[in-house]
Amino acid sequence: MKKNILIFGAGAIGRGYLAPLMYEHGFRDISFVDKDKTLVKNLSKKGEYIAAITRGKKYKLIKIPIKKIFHTSDKIIISNYQIVFSCVGPNNCYDLVKFFKKARTVISCENDITTVTKLRKLTGNENIYFGIPDVITSNSPPLFLKKKIDNFLTISEEGILILEKGNYYLPKKIRQLSTYSLNMHWRCKLFIHNAPHAITAYLGHLAKCKYIHNAMSELKISRIVHGAINEITQAVINANYATKKFAIFYKKKELKRFKNNLLFDSIDRVARDPIRKLSKDNRIVLSLKMCLFNKNLPHNIATGAKAALLYNNIKDAESKVLISLRKKLGDSEVLEKICGIEKLDPLNNLILSKKINNLK
Repeated sequence: MKKNILIFGAGAIGRGYLAPLMYEHGFRDISFVDKDKTLVKNLSKKGEYIAAITRGKKYKLIKIPIKKIFHTSDKIIISNYQIVFSCVGPNNCYDLVKFFKKARTVISCENDITTVTKLRKLTGNENIYFGIPDVITSNSPPLFLKKKIDNFLTISEEGILILEKGNYYLPKKIRQLSTYSLNMHWRCKLFIHNAPHAITAYLGHLAKCKYIHNAMSELKISRIVHGAINEITQAVINANYATKKFAIFYKKKELKRFKNNLLFDSIDRVARDPIRKLSKDNRIVLSLKMCLFNKNLPHNIATGAKAALLYNNIKDAESKVLISLRKKLGDSEVLEKICGIEKLDPLNNLILSKKINNLK
């Protein structure tokens, strides 16, 4: 069997995690597709890059050869590839429907399990499955590391890749789970990882931090993040979304990785698309509502939601829209329109009552 893969999205997950993982499992024919013409041109010319994987207090460096890198406007014979991975973002994967129609197997690593159902419907291709890259990875390490190692350096944890069982073949060491186990892992990823990760980023932005580990080194931010992840973990257990043992294991793992100063996990990358992350069916708002299963109010998550509402980054398209909406409508109505939290909902007032200052 030909062991070749095509990865849509040559960014943090695609280039930083999936390619090195597949390479270490024997895949030597690795190709990418990306919309960034400059990146495509430069990586095509270079033909390889270095991926750094954290091992304890050091990096393991892996040279990844690039078979081919396409621009999204190029003609691609998609049926030539054994496995196609999608990691371009939940809002962008639907632009790839024309490619996925004829793919043998597509694995959506889009941090949104609903993308699978939608992509199957849009493409008519039933061989589309969900993947959970349970990992923190970065394609924006500091300049001194790029100069020392490689201009296209990526940094990643070893992490684990969790896949939905399906009609495809990958090595058994890559975990392929039944629906129950997959859903338990996804709920922990969505709530115990995604929500506190985003909260850390929004608080870190307000404190003018560059990386997640910088934010976690600030005592006030660390206390809020610890409080939020405790609120969420207890709610996950109370809602029977995961076993107590697995949820607590997951929480401890997340706190450790947030503090890892080898990862250089960018605040701007984690905080991007604040409207999507504040929407009624996404990590922060769902966490708030889930915590109604707890005895105590989710004060720390509410503080994180307020920080997300205040996200002001002119380089982020959604942030600019959010800023405009707040000026036009006011914060209470923005929470109603974006988050689905009505003005008379006590959660609306709880969020707006939070005062965030002097985080350093």
